[in-house]
Amino acid sequence: MTGDSAGWSFASARGPARFAAAEHRRSPEAEHAMGAHATLCGIPAKQIVAYRHHFRISGARACPRCSERAAAAPTVTCGQERLHDKVLTAVPSPLRTRLLNALRNGAPIAIWINGPADGVAVYAHLDHITDGAEAVKDLLATHDPIGVARVAQPSGEFIVLLPQHTDPVIAWANRPVTWWRTLVRGVTSVASAIVGKTAAGTKQ
Repeated sequence: MTGDSAGWSFASARGPARFAAAEHRRSPEAEHAMGAHATLCGIPAKQIVAYRHHFRISGARACPRCSERAAAAPTVTCGQERLHDKVLTAVPSPLRTRLLNALRNGAPIAIWINGPADGVAVYAHLDHITDGAEAVKDLLATHDPIGVARVAQPSGEFIVLLPQHTDPVIAWANRPVTWWRTLVRGVTSVASAIVGKTAAGTKQ
């Protein structure tokens, strides 16, 4: 959902809580919803095998008690709201204001990834940053844990770095210009075809 959707808001974008699917080691016929330390129906985690897919309330094997409690669980915030709350702690700037407004209007988050800074640097599109590049490069030159988020806009994207122990850093990257590459490939193809035809005519 994006800012172009009428009536978009953090409240309207909240979604249902999701839980990992799990099975009791001795009774695998039923599928349960996994909470923090036990299933929603109360089976301790040490007796459970958890899976990577989500528990489905309407699944054929769904535990009735887990389904009931999963359906009653509070809704969860959307990615835009979570990122917005983190960006609020960044140093005030025009770029921060623009980003906050974009998130409030539902701007799509292209990616939000966490890991060692030098390992996730590739996702920050450093070569296209036009505002805030130095601060971004300094943070990504380490091996410290960090989050990298990109918020898409029609003319480019916000790059947000989320260090664990310091304030977020915001940068702006222009959208890569690819039309000229397409043009060059087209011209090259036409030129190659002309050369090929000329060579064939010469041979005849």
